[in-house]
Amino acid sequence: MFNTPIKEIMTSPVVSVKTDTPLRELVQLLDRKFFSGVPVVDEQDRVVGIISERDLLKYTRIVIGRPCRDLSALLEEKEATAVDSQRGMEMIELIASSMASTLMTKEVITLHEDTPTIEAVKVMNRHQINRIPVVDSDQKLQGIVTRANVLNMIEKWTDNNQL
Repeated sequence: MFNTPIKEIMTSPVVSVKTDTPLRELVQLLDRKFFSGVPVVDEQDRVVGIISERDLLKYTRIVIGRPCRDLSALLEEKEATAVDSQRGMEMIELIASSMASTLMTKEVITLHEDTPTIEAVKVMNRHQINRIPVVDSDQKLQGIVTRANVLNMIEKWTDNNQL
């Protein structure tokens, strides 16, 4: 079971963004798809970064100087009353217009699509990450393997083996 190549359990096609994707668009994508992160790719679909909700919230906290519970609402200016003054509104606009390249994690761990699932699990645990972009031999994005993919595989296996 755990020797299964990750290409058999990964999510594909994978939703990704480009380096010049505005933060506002990225937040809307995450909300709409119920994702907690996405890979960032270049024009050749090679992985150049990854962005998680944690990255977004950390960036927002740095820019506005306080934690933000609902980034989507902030960018839609529903929280405008919570940010006082013109300066506060300027900070919201700065956040909204920032590009993916500004806040993405650039040192991305990727795995080849033929990597055994057990290796993906080890990498996730070792680096405390929830998702790993999966690439082919040309380093082009093929999919993404998440903790949920691994758990779904285990659930199917246990159902089939009546454990």
